Amino acid sequence: MSADRAGDAAVAWLARLFEVAGGGDLRRLLTVLVRLGLTQCRRMVPALAAALVLSVLALLPPALLAYLIDEAFPAHDAMAVAAIGAALALAALTDAASAVARRLLAAIAGIEMRRAVLEPAFAAVLRLPADRQEVRDQGLLGRTFEEVERLTQGATEGLLELALGLGTIVVLAAAMLVVNPMVGAIVIAIVTGLAMVHVLLARIMRGRETAWFAARSRYWGHLVEAIAYVATLRFNSAHAFAERRFAERLEHDLAAQLAVVRLSALFDAAGRLAGGLITAAIAVVGGLQVIHGGMSVGDFVLFLAIGGSLSVPVLGLVKTFDDLQAMTVSVARLGALAAGPHEAVAAAGYVASARPAPLAVDGLGFRYRAGGRPVLGGLSFTLAPGDRVAVVGPSGIGKSTLAGLLFGVRRPDGGSITLGGRRLAEIPLGQLRRRVVVVPHEIDVFTGTVADNMTIGAPAASLAGLRKAAAVAGLDAEIMALPQGYDTLLGQGGVDLSAGQKQRLGIARALLLDPEILILDESTSALDAATEARVLDALLCERAATTIVAITHRDSVAQRMQRAIPIA
Repeated sequence: MSADRAGDAAVAWLARLFEVAGGGDLRRLLTVLVRLGLTQCRRMVPALAAALVLSVLALLPPALLAYLIDEAFPAHDAMAVAAIGAALALAALTDAASAVARRLLAAIAGIEMRRAVLEPAFAAVLRLPADRQEVRDQGLLGRTFEEVERLTQGATEGLLELALGLGTIVVLAAAMLVVNPMVGAIVIAIVTGLAMVHVLLARIMRGRETAWFAARSRYWGHLVEAIAYVATLRFNSAHAFAERRFAERLEHDLAAQLAVVRLSALFDAAGRLAGGLITAAIAVVGGLQVIHGGMSVGDFVLFLAIGGSLSVPVLGLVKTFDDLQAMTVSVARLGALAAGPHEAVAAAGYVASARPAPLAVDGLGFRYRAGGRPVLGGLSFTLAPGDRVAVVGPSGIGKSTLAGLLFGVRRPDGGSITLGGRRLAEIPLGQLRRRVVVVPHEIDVFTGTVADNMTIGAPAASLAGLRKAAAVAGLDAEIMALPQGYDTLLGQGGVDLSAGQKQRLGIARALLLDPEILILDESTSALDAATEARVLDALLCERAATTIVAITHRDSVAQRMQRAIPIA
């Protein structure tokens, strides 16, 4: 399976993972956590078994100590004391081994779940349509990925802690009811009251978590922009602007975080109060029963130890509940990301055609918003294979929008675009984007070598193919003059390249895809007249069968084309 097809399949899996019919936020969260847990059941089940062993072992020491007090000590039975000591040591060894096994298995399961969710989430981001908010808001996108960490951790530790906490509370409460129904009933009432407090405050907690998510998204968004656009800040002496906005967004982030911490601290205090009340109830009610002969000293010690043990899972459940409330935001954000729509970019079964197809545009219309001003209206033209056409017109008239429509980034509101007689909407997007390739005027350069940056769309290209494409773009000699030639490492954003070199790199990238239609969207605007002439002449000569559409403001470019399509 190709990487693109695997990515499309991963996005579909992510959508199924978050697809839950009906129910509230917590129901949706638990459904997603259980589904994630099932993907790692061969590790989760042993981890849960180890957690249950830990829960059962918590009962053993107080029970043995109670036997010592009530039976072994009065009988002066040294053998019993030695046997109980050995049993306690063995229990400690088993407890340590179970704790290690549980921790390792849970960690491995969490790592695998992180990979299982992060890779499809990243693939989903790459396939988001151009009009999605996440595409335009880097802070929102980065914060969404932070939520993956919380979700995958919750799918392992959270599920285990929830199962262990509930199981331990049930076992200990049942033991209390058996030994002394009155004290057991009081303890159960305290735990039930704690649960009711959390249920009543759950909606407030979710609201505060959502507000913190939004505030942190704005904070991260400015941080990313400020670093990416630091040159613009220098050029405009705008450091004060960036620092002021950072301080404002940081303040909102910290205030939202503090609001969450306040309520979480209240939950923690309620849990600790419940643990203290359990101990107090046992001390008072159990102590009075010891005084009046209704309970032995050993049973009292057993009860007190069980009560102390019960406070641990109670506090653990409080923390788990807090985490679950936070993870409802994670599920909501990742669910929105997974729900789509997404572009299916795999070029399944694509084979380059030996005979390029004509492209026809008939009555094309487009608006960015329903009811908004038309960007294009009634545009019609035909391109035969091998045509050289210039698209001209004033800035902001819709020339780049036309390129996006031909490339399938957006869908027209009216009219039609056909390639070889088929509407573009009927052609699989992955195939369309191998047949029609756009070179924008701003070229992004990734951290990596020159060769890495040229072959992002054609990873199997040979060095000879790279050099040929670079030669057509007028870049081969300049690349070979670099310290390591095509293996020279370029920094993020291509800081080692001039604007003109980046544009020629973009043209070489496109040539490696061998498109039927090549759209140059002001792709030589950073070149001087002589270099532009050499590049265009080489391109028009070497790609005789390729339809070339040049979106341009320059007469020098338009004059090299066979005809012009004006957009007014």
